[in-house]
Amino acid sequence: MRRRVEKHLPCILCLPFGVLAGVSARYAVMLPWLCHARMDAQQAAARAFADAEIPGLVQSFAVLCGLFAAFFLAASLLGLVRRPWGLALLRRACLGAYLLGVVYAYVAWRVTGAMRVAATTPEGLAPSAVVVAGWRWGALWPVLAAIAGVAALHITSLRRATVGLYAGGAPSGPLLGDRIVENLRTHGYDPRYRKSLLASALTHAAVILVPLLLEAYGCVSNYLVPFGSGQPAVAIVQSVQRRERKKQRRFVLNPNSAIYFHVPDLDDSEIPRQVEQMTQLTYAADPNSVNAKTGGGGGKRGGWPQGMGNEPVRFIRLEYSGEDWDDGMDVRTRADLNFLQEFRRVTGFRVAARSESHPIRLLRKYSKGYAPPFVYMTGTGAINIPPGDQAMLREYLLEGGMLFADASSSRWDREFRAFAKALFPDKRLVPIADDDPIFQMPYVFPNGAPPLWHHGGMDAMGIKHKGRWVVFYHPGDINDAWKTGHSGLSPELAKGAFEMGVNIIYYAFTHYLEATRKYRK
Repeated sequence: MRRRVEKHLPCILCLPFGVLAGVSARYAVMLPWLCHARMDAQQAAARAFADAEIPGLVQSFAVLCGLFAAFFLAASLLGLVRRPWGLALLRRACLGAYLLGVVYAYVAWRVTGAMRVAATTPEGLAPSAVVVAGWRWGALWPVLAAIAGVAALHITSLRRATVGLYAGGAPSGPLLGDRIVENLRTHGYDPRYRKSLLASALTHAAVILVPLLLEAYGCVSNYLVPFGSGQPAVAIVQSVQRRERKKQRRFVLNPNSAIYFHVPDLDDSEIPRQVEQMTQLTYAADPNSVNAKTGGGGGKRGGWPQGMGNEPVRFIRLEYSGEDWDDGMDVRTRADLNFLQEFRRVTGFRVAARSESHPIRLLRKYSKGYAPPFVYMTGTGAINIPPGDQAMLREYLLEGGMLFADASSSRWDREFRAFAKALFPDKRLVPIADDDPIFQMPYVFPNGAPPLWHHGGMDAMGIKHKGRWVVFYHPGDINDAWKTGHSGLSPELAKGAFEMGVNIIYYAFTHYLEATRKYRK
C-alpha cells in the first residue's frame, strides 16, 4: 500500500496545483468584471470604490492572479518529472500560494471596507462590525482552507520518502517534514503540556464560538404577541368616488389640412391614466373612527387578551436558496425596519430594532403556540426549497401560522405559484375578495390590496385552511414600497402599502392566537 502511494506521489503533489491554476485564471478574468458590474449597478458603491481606489487594486490583483496561474500550471506539469528541480519547483509553488493568499486577504479587507462605506446611509447608519466580519469571513474561509491544503503538500514535499523519490535515493536520516509529522503525532517532547495547551485553546474557542453557532444554526426565541385589549378598527377608511370632468371630444385630422391642425402627443394616451387609476387608492379616513389601539377584546390599551407580554413585534423572513430573498434588509433600503417603525407609529406597540431571518427548518424550533404568527418571503429568481423544508413550512401553516409572500419580479411570481402548488397540492391559490376581513381591519380597502407594480396580476391571492388564510400572496412588490424612498412611489400609495401590511399583521396575530389557544392553557 505504501509503495503504491509513493508511486503516485507526484500526481498527488501536482494535481492540486493544476486546480489552483484554474481558480487563479478564473479570478484573473472575473474580478475586474465583477468590480465594474457592482459599480455600474450601485451609485453608492461606485463612489466608495473610487474613493478607496478599489478598481486599480482589483485590476492589479487580477494581473497577479494571471501570472500565478501560469506559474502553478507549469509547476503542476513539470512537477511530474522525478528530478530534484521538479521537487524544488513544487516547493516554490507552495510559497507562491502563501503569497497569493496574503495578497488576497489584503484585497478582501479593502473591498469589504469600501462596501461598508457604500452601505452607510446618509443618516450615518452603517453595517455593524459583526456584519462586516461576516463579509470578510465569507470571502476568506475558502482561501484559508486552500492554504491549509497547500501547507500539507508542502510538508509532504519535505519528507524523506518524497525527496528519495525525486532524487533517486533516500537520505540517511529523517528530514524536516518527517520531524514535523512526528511532532504532531506524538505531541512533542512534553506531550502532557501540549495536550493541556490544546485542551485550553479548544475550551476557549468553544466558549466563544458555540453560542454564535447555536444562534446561527439552531436557536430561536419564542414569538410573544403583545398582551392587552384593543379594538379591531383603529382608523376606518371609506371609499371616495372621484368625480371627473367629462372631456370634450377632440378630432385629429391631416396635419397638412388648412381646416384643422393638431398633433397628438404622449400625454394624450389613455394608458398612463389607466395605470394611475388602477393603482390609485380610492379611500379617505373616516373622522368617526374608533379612538383606540389595535388588538382584540374591546379595550383601549391595545393588544390581545391571549397575548403573552410586552415583547417587541418582530418581522421574520424565510431564508432559502434563491435570488434576493433578503431584498430590502440592508441598512440603506431598510424595508423591514421602515415597516416596523410605521407599525409602531400607528399601533403604539413596541417593535424590534432589527429585522430577522432564518432558514425554514428552524420553524420547528419554536414552542407550540409561540411560533411567529406570520413569516415573510420574497425574491426575484428561482425558489429552491427541498421537500423536507416544504413539509416543515406546511406543518407550520396548518398549525396556525401564515406565509406572507411578495413578488419582486414576474419570474418570482411564476416560481411562487408553482411552489404554492407543491406546498399545498390539495388546495388552490385563489383571488381574495375585496370584502374579505383582511381588507377591512384595521384599515378598509374597498378595492382590495393596492396592486402597485403588479408583477403577477392585479389581485392579492391566498390559500385558505379551515376558514383562515394560511398564505397571503401580494403580486405587486409591496416590499419595494416600504423601502427608503419608496422606490419612486408617491407618498399616498406608499402609505397605502404600509397600511396593507398592518392589516396583514393584525389578521395573522388574531387568527394565530385563536388557532393555537389550546397550546397556551
